Amino acid sequence: MNKSIKFRFFTSVAIVVISIYLLIPTLWSLNHPEDENMPSWLPKAAMRLGLDLQGGVHMVMGVDLKGVVASQLKVYTSSIERTLTDKGVKFTKVTPNADRGEIEIEVEKPESLISIDAEVSQRYPTVVEVVGEDKEKNYIVLKLSRDHENDVRTRALEQSIETIRNRIDEFGVSEPIISKKGDDQILVQFPGAKEPERLKALIGQTAKLTFQIVPDSNDNVKKSEIDGKLTTWIADAEKTGAYTRQTFDRLSDYRERLMSDLADKLPKDTEIAFQRINNPNVVDDIQLNIYLLSTKDVISGEYIENAFVSLDSGSTNMGPQRPVVSFQMSPVGAPLMGDLTRTFKGYQMAIVLDGIVKSAPQINGVITDSGQITLGTGGFDEVSREAHDLSIVLRAGALPANIEVQEERVIGPSMGRDSITAGKSALVTASVLIFLFMIIYYGWAGFIGSIATVANICIIFAILGLMGATLTLPGIAGIVLTIGMAVDALIIIFERMREEIRNGRTTQQVIEQGFSHAFSTILDSNVTTAIGAFMLLQFGTGTIRGFSLTLIVGIITNVFTATFMTRSFFKYLKNDNDSELTLGLSKKSLQEIQA
Repeated sequence: MNKSIKFRFFTSVAIVVISIYLLIPTLWSLNHPEDENMPSWLPKAAMRLGLDLQGGVHMVMGVDLKGVVASQLKVYTSSIERTLTDKGVKFTKVTPNADRGEIEIEVEKPESLISIDAEVSQRYPTVVEVVGEDKEKNYIVLKLSRDHENDVRTRALEQSIETIRNRIDEFGVSEPIISKKGDDQILVQFPGAKEPERLKALIGQTAKLTFQIVPDSNDNVKKSEIDGKLTTWIADAEKTGAYTRQTFDRLSDYRERLMSDLADKLPKDTEIAFQRINNPNVVDDIQLNIYLLSTKDVISGEYIENAFVSLDSGSTNMGPQRPVVSFQMSPVGAPLMGDLTRTFKGYQMAIVLDGIVKSAPQINGVITDSGQITLGTGGFDEVSREAHDLSIVLRAGALPANIEVQEERVIGPSMGRDSITAGKSALVTASVLIFLFMIIYYGWAGFIGSIATVANICIIFAILGLMGATLTLPGIAGIVLTIGMAVDALIIIFERMREEIRNGRTTQQVIEQGFSHAFSTILDSNVTTAIGAFMLLQFGTGTIRGFSLTLIVGIITNVFTATFMTRSFFKYLKNDNDSELTLGLSKKSLQEIQA
């Protein structure tokens, strides 16, 4: 027997054996959907079960893109105001209008309008544009450009998706399905998850970081006066409203109530925020330091490009260095931070995370590309954990917009078991019926073709398992479709071999000519199907991608099993030219051919 024939045959057998071994973890997962303790001797190559098979949490989250645009408008309003001041352009006030997405600049003299137009065109050519001016009333109206506004919305949605994915990956919730839905929604699915409230808390954690100036903090006397007034105002508000900090479950609710009660007393463009200070002498005793912060002079944490834990370079030799979070600004954020710290040199700049002041260091010089966030006063291990968690959230990214859960469904595991049973039944039934047809119609050749088809299914599952693919009901449908395509390829080959038998060819000639002439037809039909499946994989979402992925893998294995594996089986088992190869033809037909 030719050595190449043996090599091809035993190579095919080895591929089947390896595929069966790699298939076992997937079979285990299908039969034990709630048991995560897979035997250690099995390879880690199991397909993951989708939401429709093992149950889990399905959520649709809405993204507040209007708030993102309004926030950007506020940032550029402050930046334009500082630019005009630095350039000596006279103006009365700069006012953002979030409803219309416009910035109104009022001036004292009409000639200032020309200077404003020139400065804005030069400094912000692609960001804002002049949409109107009134020389009689002495004001000019700017608006975020359509391209910039669309870019802000697109980046906010994409960043929200990426932030949620990174945050979930970093915190250990695995195998999520996260994708865009519509213009302002995100689809989030967690197969196998059983704690929707924990997931919502994890996803919904805004992690909004801002750098805000503490007004009058460059003057200790004025700062003390403001702190004294705040303390008095808060005490009066609590007495009048009959509440204390302990009345509220969340500090944010307490702060919101105070902001409402003190709205008429707080200076314009300011807000209050708290810093938590752990009492070193009493366990679990947390004290609150209050700050008055500017809402006008703000830099958003979205401009942080990287964040990591380091040791405080400013620590003295009197004690061990404490963990801090070091950050690096993006190229866009660096000049904004530079302008802010240059203008407010000597002031305190509060670093605020989700409304809580983490630290409020004094600005001693211009900060552009990097800085540090000093954390609380707890022990080294406690501060180290806090620094680690904060760096993760900042590195994964702060959510650029507020999000809310608009739809939530918890799919029970019983539905998953029913779906798995139905999918397996469909797969087994389809396979048995097809194999019976092949054996009855093509005889011994049909039996070989059925074995090759089973091997094809094993290879498909093995490849998908190695890829870590998610198995869904549409994915199972794709595999069932693949079986039909595999059988179709075999029928093309077998019918071509029958023609060669009718032409009086020998057994080896029948095998060679049958497979050779059928190859181009099989390749063409599979390539055209693969193109459609690739488009679904490229532009589809969710279960559509699962279907297209199994179909693409199935097409590749179909061509391999039909043209290489099945051919190797035939040539090895029918190596003798004298052996008969009938392919289900009747004795009468064979006698007529021989005659």
